[in-house]
Order: sequence, then C-alpha cells, then structure tokens
Amino acid sequence: MPDITKKQIAKLSKRYSLQKHILAVNGIIVALIYLVFMCLFGSNILKDLISQITVNQYLLIALYILVFVVVIDIITIPLSFYGGFVLEHIFKLSNQKFLGWVKDEIKKFLLSLVLLIIMVEIIYMFLRNFPNSWWIFVTIIWIFFSIIMAKLAPVLIFPLFYKSVPIENEDIKKGLESLAEGTGVNIQGVYKINLSKDTKKANAALAGMGSTRRVLLSDTLLDSYSLAEIKSVFAHELGHHVYHHIWKMLVIGTITGGLGFALCHYVLSKMVETLGFQNIHDIAAFPVICMVLVAIGSILMPIQNAISRRFERECDRYAIDKTNDPEAFISAMDKLAEQNLADRTPNRLVEFLFYSHPPISKRIEMAKQTTQALP
Repeated sequence: MPDITKKQIAKLSKRYSLQKHILAVNGIIVALIYLVFMCLFGSNILKDLISQITVNQYLLIALYILVFVVVIDIITIPLSFYGGFVLEHIFKLSNQKFLGWVKDEIKKFLLSLVLLIIMVEIIYMFLRNFPNSWWIFVTIIWIFFSIIMAKLAPVLIFPLFYKSVPIENEDIKKGLESLAEGTGVNIQGVYKINLSKDTKKANAALAGMGSTRRVLLSDTLLDSYSLAEIKSVFAHELGHHVYHHIWKMLVIGTITGGLGFALCHYVLSKMVETLGFQNIHDIAAFPVICMVLVAIGSILMPIQNAISRRFERECDRYAIDKTNDPEAFISAMDKLAEQNLADRTPNRLVEFLFYSHPPISKRIEMAKQTTQALP
C-alpha cells in the first residue's frame, strides 16, 4: 500500500477514534445531568404520579424504571444514532440499513429494560427488608447474576443480533484443531458469526462458560484473512480460556460491584433525607444509586482497562508462542487496524482512560521483538 494511503488511513483512524471518545464522554455527561435533575426535581414527581396508578410496591418499581429508562433513552437517541449509525457510515465501516439499526436498538432497549427491572426489584426487596446490610446480599446476587449472564449470553443473547454457525471450511477447521488440542476447547465450539450484515469490521471473542463456552470468529475475518492469520487470532482467544480471564474479570467485576453497592449504602444512609426522599428504600432515590455507580465505575474504569490490557498482552504472547508465527500475528494486527480504523498510536492519556486492549503499535512492536529474539 502506498505511503500516502497509509497516512490517509492513519488520519482517518485518528479522527474516527477521537469522535468515538468524544461521544462516549458526552454520553456520560448527558446521563449525569439527567440523574442530577431527577435527584433534585423529577424523581419524587415521577413516583407520585405512578403512586396514583398503583400502591403495589413491585408494580410501582417496575413502572418507575420503565418511565425512567424511556426518558433517558429518548434524551440520548441523538448520540446513539450518530455514534452507532451515522458515524459508522461516514467512515464507510457500516453495512447496516436504517431499519436494521432501529430493530437492533429496540431489541437492546427491551432486553436491558427487562434485566434492569429484575435487578432493581431484587435490590429494593433487600433494601426494604435488610436496610443495614442490603448491599452485602445484593453483591452476592450480583455474582450469581454475572455468572448466569456470562453462561447464557452466547446461546440466548448473541443470537438475537447475529446468526452463528459452526465453521464448515475444512482447511480452517483442521488448522484450528491442532491449536485447540490440550486446551479444553473443542473445535465444535468455534463459531462463525455474520458480522458483515452490519459492519465491515472484523472481530473475534471468547464467550460463555462451561458447556456454552465458544470462540466466535466474524465472517469478515474468516473470509478475508489467511489461514495463518486466522490461527493467530484464534490462538489469542484460546489464551483467554487457558488463562481463565473470564473468571478473573468476573472476580474483578464482583469487587467493583461490591464497592459500588457499599458506597451506595453509605450515600443513601447519609443523604436520603437531605435530598427529600422518604427513606432508604424509596424508589425515588434510585437516581442516587445510579449516580454513585456511574461515579465509581468511571473512577475504576482506567484500573479495569489496565488489567484488561495486561490480559490481552498475555494472550498476544500466548498466540505467538502457540503458533510460532509472529509474522502472521503482525500481519493480522495490521489488517485489523486498517479494517477497523483503529488508532495505532493513541495519546497516552486516551489509552489510560479508554483502551481495554493495548494499541496496535505496541502489539506489533512486541511481536517484532519476539521475531528478533528467534534464532
């Protein structure tokens, strides 16, 4: 590829990444403004209006969450539409039609609404019955909820958005079989997902737990990459399995969730009456819980990202060692960077705040050092 073309791609990648980060920050700001408004003015009004419809606590909570989520979705629709549809088309990364985007957004909304109502009902059940220790019980429930979701996601949630089928290409299957030997991952658990219906990007992931564990490879990757490159990407995902990264991230999520719920308890106990709410289990105080969780999540996100980057580096090294082909790894990273418009050399602060994977330039440099070290 001519140098000028590479420079153009690099500039596009910078612009694309910058706009994605700005949208992410704006989304957090809009959400916080909404939560502050609800805490100070809107939440009690909303609860009082719903109380005129029902006095049943469970129905009251469900209706409150329904309205709460609908309003914030309406407020953030412009950001979601621009970031998820318009921007992707501007940079020619999307194959998705407008109606397809709408259908996916409706699915996401309904799914998140159901899950949120269930979780909030559980939280408030413990808030009412165990006002001093509710956060401990909720943290325990959060552990089980996270495990169940991790286990069911590949078989119940992913199929709502993408069709997945076992890989049929015999050359690819044979190429991956040798890599999978001794890892506990069966080649029958490697699936092709039709990512191309929505995007030109390529991706891969390890998903599920136990009997639902599987490696997902996008059709945009399987159809455009050499066998050696596919093996390198597959070996990286195997690394997540070998090093038990899903379990480790669940533990980290549990610690983060526990800290968040404990802080929620402290804030609710100290400020519930000051903010004009009746008691600690007043559903009108729900925006306070959201604000605390958003705040602690934002504070801890760089730490979680740093841990994630470490895990990804482990898997990169595992992939190179497993395939003994650093050149294929470098080639795959180059293709992914170009295909996904990844910023190869982000600002260090941006990397610290937002990146769950090492930048492409650092991943390639690590592989090059491995190549130089080979006899």
